[in-house]
Amino acid sequence: MSSQRLHSLDFFRGVSVLFLIPLHCMMMYASAETWSDSNLGFIMKWIERGSPSFMVAMGISFVFSKRQSFKALLIRGFKILGIGYLLNTFKFIIPMLLGFFPKNLIVAHGLNPEHLVDNSIHFFLLGDILQLAGVSLIIMSLCVPIFKNKYVILAAALGIILFSRAVSGIRLGIDGVDYVLDLLWGNQYNVYFPIFPWMGFILLGRFVGELYKDDKSNIPAFYKKVVILSISTMVIGASLCYFDYEYHFGDYYHLGPGGMLLLLGVNTSFIYISHLISKAILKTNFFQFLVYASKNVTLIYFLQWVVIDWGMGLFGFATMNQQGVLMIIPMYSFFVFALLTAIHKVIKTKSTLTESVVPQ
Repeated sequence: MSSQRLHSLDFFRGVSVLFLIPLHCMMMYASAETWSDSNLGFIMKWIERGSPSFMVAMGISFVFSKRQSFKALLIRGFKILGIGYLLNTFKFIIPMLLGFFPKNLIVAHGLNPEHLVDNSIHFFLLGDILQLAGVSLIIMSLCVPIFKNKYVILAAALGIILFSRAVSGIRLGIDGVDYVLDLLWGNQYNVYFPIFPWMGFILLGRFVGELYKDDKSNIPAFYKKVVILSISTMVIGASLCYFDYEYHFGDYYHLGPGGMLLLLGVNTSFIYISHLISKAILKTNFFQFLVYASKNVTLIYFLQWVVIDWGMGLFGFATMNQQGVLMIIPMYSFFVFALLTAIHKVIKTKSTLTESVVPQ
């Protein structure tokens, strides 16, 4: 992979990682009034719209992975899916069993705090971005033969974005089967990022990665195509939202085609912006920190959610004003990266010890 491309992608993904902790602290700790009436709430509502950056970056990264066979993608998809449910266990089930899970969070999900088994099943099965990533990889493993052409990938992405709303919420009334259907195209809040339409962002990122492969000897031409893609989808998406905002953007987690296209345009524009900024800060320590964050995105995502959710045992759910949230963001950020550093030191130490006992 070209170092130029790697720099812009690491900046793009690294900055997205840095916003995780502030955004999720706001989501779990801020009161309703803090969300609606504070300057921090206004900023975080905009940052939340940048969640698709992860999906676009995931799609771009996929193009440069050596593991693109049916078997490799299938295994990787199930592995990420497993990590997603392991995270739910650490985030929700362990605090629930240990007795420090906030009751008002259970009530916010429409559940009775006294029903431990039902609550545990509900929170264990919650679908978030790791479930989206895992199932998307499984689907892509089945599409290996037909995704050889980048324009087939583009057509699939646009098809998912444009037509997913037509099947949104379809269920058969069969337990278990309905959960799988919710993962695919649900309109409830047991799945935050249903595969259809959110997989469209991953495939559009993959299309952008394929564009780069074609134009890697002509970087200006590549970024020109990215800008054209960004502007065109923003204009079309914004127009659709203008004519029917409620249908296209009324529910962030279950968007219509207009909202999806608008967010796609905004988030793909960050690719070009990342290219410009990464060139300016390439030699700085801050950029190296972004590279570190980018390379450890999955582990950081896992750790920060566990730290934030376990912290609710101390601070509660949805209780803080703006000052309280601003106080815990740097504290949690430091703690998460300290944990990450400690984990890497343990791994390195074990590796060194293993090498020392292996006969040469």
